[in-house]
Amino acid sequence: MSELRDNSVRSKHILIIFTVLALIDISQIGFHLYQNNVLEGYENGAYTLELIELLDTVSVALGLLQTLCIVATVVFFIRWFRRAYGNLIRLKVDMEYDESKAVWGYFIPFINWVRPVKTMKEVYLKTQDTLKNYDSNLIVDDNTGFIVLWWVIYIINGIVGNYASKVLDKANTIETFIEANNAYIVADLVDLASITLAIIVIQKVTKLEISLKKVDKSVSVIDQIGMTPY
Repeated sequence: MSELRDNSVRSKHILIIFTVLALIDISQIGFHLYQNNVLEGYENGAYTLELIELLDTVSVALGLLQTLCIVATVVFFIRWFRRAYGNLIRLKVDMEYDESKAVWGYFIPFINWVRPVKTMKEVYLKTQDTLKNYDSNLIVDDNTGFIVLWWVIYIINGIVGNYASKVLDKANTIETFIEANNAYIVADLVDLASITLAIIVIQKVTKLEISLKKVDKSVSVIDQIGMTPY
């Protein structure tokens, strides 16, 4: 029977990447505000075309950096989630999906609107149920509203980001470029909210995992541990 696999390092990695992504978002907000100021000043002759073109280059570079960081975030988040979900399976907890189906739930269209919430709730609640097998005095926190909020904001984040991208694609005047920048500022603010909630989810689950790892050290793996009716 498999033993619990440490997930704390993966947790640290994804938290670091989320922090980097948040810093990029903040930089983007400041940059777009400055770029709007330059665009408005250009109309009045306060800035040169060369500066406008330089800022366009910087904007592309920041966008590329942000995209690379988002890709890294997805990869490291899925690594962390897969181990969190898989550890419960290895402890013979009655989970609704296997590891692969739980992970693919983040990528399959339409399914990815609901399954991530279900599987993250499973991780949060059933990790507590497993801990309760070691400590009968443990009070299970069944409030999963923060998980629902995290995923709702994440979905909204995607919608707002797509809208900002479409506004930019149609921009062909100073006024419309400023409008696109404002849309991206809103998108970055929503992204910051999404990152904050994701960090809260990860920290709450990680805290439970660390507690489970500590108690599991002295007891190899107990048959049928965490088996609770759902």
